[in-house]
Amino acid sequence: MRRIIFPLLCVVVVSSCKSDPSLPETWEKRISGAKNTKEKKKAIEDLRGSKFMSDKMVPMLEKRLAEEKKPEVKADLARLLGEAKQASSIAALTEQIDPAASDSDAKNMNKEIATALGKIGNAQAVPALVKLLKSKDNFTQLAAIDALGDLKAKEGFDPLYEIATDDAIAPFITKKAIIALGEIGDPRAVPGLVKAMFKERGGVSFYMESSFALYQLGTPSADALVPVVEGKNKELLEWAGKNNIKDVALYAKGVQVLGDLHDRRAEKTIVTYLNFKSDFDDIKLIMRMRAADALGRMRSKEGVKPLAALLDENEANARKEYVWALARIGGKDAVAKLVETAGKGPWGAREESMRGVAMLGEDPTVFDKMAAAEQKLFEAECKEDPDYEECKDLAGSVKKHQDKINGYKNRAVAAAQCKSDAKCWVGFLDNKDEGVRERAAYEIGRSGNAEVIDELMKRLPEKNLDTRLAIIQGADWLIDDSKDALAQAKKSLPALEKQVADEKGKTEFVKVNEDLRRLLAKLQR
Repeated sequence: MRRIIFPLLCVVVVSSCKSDPSLPETWEKRISGAKNTKEKKKAIEDLRGSKFMSDKMVPMLEKRLAEEKKPEVKADLARLLGEAKQASSIAALTEQIDPAASDSDAKNMNKEIATALGKIGNAQAVPALVKLLKSKDNFTQLAAIDALGDLKAKEGFDPLYEIATDDAIAPFITKKAIIALGEIGDPRAVPGLVKAMFKERGGVSFYMESSFALYQLGTPSADALVPVVEGKNKELLEWAGKNNIKDVALYAKGVQVLGDLHDRRAEKTIVTYLNFKSDFDDIKLIMRMRAADALGRMRSKEGVKPLAALLDENEANARKEYVWALARIGGKDAVAKLVETAGKGPWGAREESMRGVAMLGEDPTVFDKMAAAEQKLFEAECKEDPDYEECKDLAGSVKKHQDKINGYKNRAVAAAQCKSDAKCWVGFLDNKDEGVRERAAYEIGRSGNAEVIDELMKRLPEKNLDTRLAIIQGADWLIDDSKDALAQAKKSLPALEKQVADEKGKTEFVKVNEDLRRLLAKLQR
């Protein structure tokens, strides 16, 4: 009897009857055989989102990039090749750049090519990216700037510096170029970055970007800013005068960056700014507050006595800056003055002095006395200003004030136990009271004990902003004081880089994470 074997044969070879999605030729056939642009883009996106996208797909994608005609399809292929991050793709991507791009699809293709070249992260891409800086399309130019910054491409310095210092360039492109110069880290950028701190165009300031870039550059920036703060840079003063920039702006912003860098060469001059005089109270206080902040960051012992002398200031925000400078310095000689001024001025100012006692004092009973005195003090304040909102419920407000005062007591209780013992303070880094954690971080940071750096580094994701700032600052000081602490902290770089990336754009951390980014830059420097 004749056997019918065809069904069996089909079973045996069925695996070869269907396309294998793990093979590049399967996807090449689907992309090249698509009926229209929409289908091609869909095929590329399907590959991008599939588990089959791997390095073995790259040669096929490079071939398709060379053969495709539509720039919108090339843009999608470029994006996929950028994500694959293979150096072999640089030539293929570079060949597809359209220098004369005029329509939106061609411009978008150039932008995606620039982005892809940056993602590949190979210096071979730099010449092409430098050429893309000349693109007339802003988005392509921005992508090229970002890529050159990410690559820390020294070859990109000259054109980027030209963009950053050209007042005819759109402000958002200027900002990107400044950021890239900070990433590249060439000290030749310092003069332009110093001037950028004080420029405004159309109400747009470049201070945040340029001051951070100067921080990234480190010592060369401080070398330039010390004479600025001391009023000895005549060329910059002349330039400022011609551009209607006040001298006080030069001093205040220069002081801020020197404080961030912990550079003490201008310390004596900065101390004198604590008594800055002006016919305008707001300018006077701003200059004094910036000086106080800088002295606090650099832990200036010279600043303790003059800062304490300013504690009679009744403007709450100003007193806050003076108090926190003392708290950072560890100025325990100022505790008596803090206790005294805790009974002077309006509640907002008095509370700042109380917080200062909590950050520096070691006697918990002081807070019992403050709580007992609060009734009379606030009653007197309300007699002078009966329309003050809190005065509408006098008893309730006094109770809230006393609860706060009693809460501050916890920090003094911990201090009475630990004194200046860093290892003792480590035990309070996980205390339920964020104020206790905050003081612990500052005490550890000032201790110079490299052995405890890990305890601060692993707590950088702290949610309370004041406490996080103290942890960042404490870690920063330990790194400054000890090469061993620096070496140990560098082991936390991957976790810190991930944290900064994950928290980018989260508004709740914006202010304090400027300091977190500076800590990251210091470890990367």
